[in-house]
Amino acid sequence: MTNPATQPSASPTQRPGLLGALQTRVRSLLADRLVRNIGWYGLAELANRFTRIITTIVLARWLIPHDFGIAATAITTFEIVRVLAQYGIGQAVIRAPAEQLQAWCATAQRASWIACTAAFVIQVGIGAVIAAILDRQDVFWMIASLAVVLLTLPFGQIQSFLIVRANRLHVLAGVAVVQVALDNMLTAALAIGGFGAWAVVLPKLIVAPIWVIGMRRGHHWKRDIAAGYASMAALRAFTLPIIGSELLVAARFNLDKVLVGAFLGVEALGIYYFIFNAGLGFSLSLTSSLAASVYPHLAEVAAKPRDLIARYDTLLWQAALPCAAVIALQAALSLFYVPIVFGARWDHVAWLVAVLCASAIAKPMFDSASQLLRACNQPRTEFLASACLTVVSLSALALALPYGLSYGVIAQSVAAVLVQIATAMIVRSAMARTHAPRIVPNEPIGATS
Repeated sequence: MTNPATQPSASPTQRPGLLGALQTRVRSLLADRLVRNIGWYGLAELANRFTRIITTIVLARWLIPHDFGIAATAITTFEIVRVLAQYGIGQAVIRAPAEQLQAWCATAQRASWIACTAAFVIQVGIGAVIAAILDRQDVFWMIASLAVVLLTLPFGQIQSFLIVRANRLHVLAGVAVVQVALDNMLTAALAIGGFGAWAVVLPKLIVAPIWVIGMRRGHHWKRDIAAGYASMAALRAFTLPIIGSELLVAARFNLDKVLVGAFLGVEALGIYYFIFNAGLGFSLSLTSSLAASVYPHLAEVAAKPRDLIARYDTLLWQAALPCAAVIALQAALSLFYVPIVFGARWDHVAWLVAVLCASAIAKPMFDSASQLLRACNQPRTEFLASACLTVVSLSALALALPYGLSYGVIAQSVAAVLVQIATAMIVRSAMARTHAPRIVPNEPIGATS
């Protein structure tokens, strides 16, 4: 009779049942390239938010509201203008055919200098206008200082595009963690040192070289003169609608606050600003990570329409829908965490945080459809979809706000969800009529076709 004690124990890989299946599934997910990329971006966002919380606490103690207002004016101007310098060109390089890559990189380098220089001039001009309106010369110098950051971008942009094309998004995430963490720590230190609004502005200029150094170390690129240039007209036709779409995104997440303040006043704006950050902050970080990770995976097979649509269907199952589920869970939990984390005085708006958070549930599908349109060389269609979402959601907010903030939040959220779901369904249906690929929900997203 065999002694049970002498029998070899089952190895972890032989462990049956639910635990073994769960371990297998986790290993499969970690092996998936898209999941890893989203994870890297997610970790970068967590590091960003952790250091930002510390910075916010320091700023709240050391800066007066007037300083906040001046700094917000400069930062908002920078965030909107830099869309002109940071979007569109990279997407063209990422989806360029391998045999034309060097030519596209050369054209993109030239376009990068043109776009960043133009953005610099525009921002300085806007700074002069704002300074004249406010009669504050320091506002001009803050906005002009941030404009200098735009002139550093061409030194590393092509390298960053090639890093994304190679699906090495962990490099971007690592550089972003260092850059943002140092930015936040410098902001806190300068605030304590009595720099006022400059404490928020100056660190962004100081840490700009970190990004350039990180990109140039992450990927070596030198122009191949023999490759020549790709068509600037083709690049312009592809990038302008993408820039328009990104400007609409910026408008959608800024004009809502303008509308609330205009209709209901400063106190209601303060409440809305709170519920926006408490509800959508994490959700937007998650969807941004998804969108940034999805595009290079789709662009990788852009020349193979059937494979492209099959890969898109796969990422919906393995990435977009799980992201939507996480956002839905956050919306439900916000009813409980808002009064615990932010204090009992915010308990009465916890349900509005949940509603606004729920407005992002369909965003992973919408963003995935947008990236599909870019990969299919249809940025104009994406621009129209983004314009429709912006107009409908802001119109719903404006029409409902006269009846109260809660009505405005509900109307905006419902409108956003409906438009996002409808757009995702229309895009997928249109692709299905053109191509009929085999849908394989369980195929690894990062698999090479």
